[in-house]
Amino acid sequence: MQLSHVAIGYLKDEPMAEFFADPKDIRAEIFKFIENEGKIDEAIDVAVRQKIETQKRGIPEGSEEWDILYRKYFEEESARRRR
Repeated sequence: MQLSHVAIGYLKDEPMAEFFADPKDIRAEIFKFIENEGKIDEAIDVAVRQKIETQKRGIPEGSEEWDILYRKYFEEESARRRR
């Protein structure tokens, strides 16, 4: 919730920003958005880990190859889910 307060504080100081709703309502929407993004990232993480685990040969987590695959699959899955 702290991040939503920071965002509203930043926007209040921005001369080009204009509020058409109560800042409290806007903060709540920002919080919901951030919470939803976190849930999406968690789901992507699970899917990516499962994809790496199903490789024909075991790739140990923390290895350079695992990290490369994780980043690659995370980007692919993220692009697919956030269209």
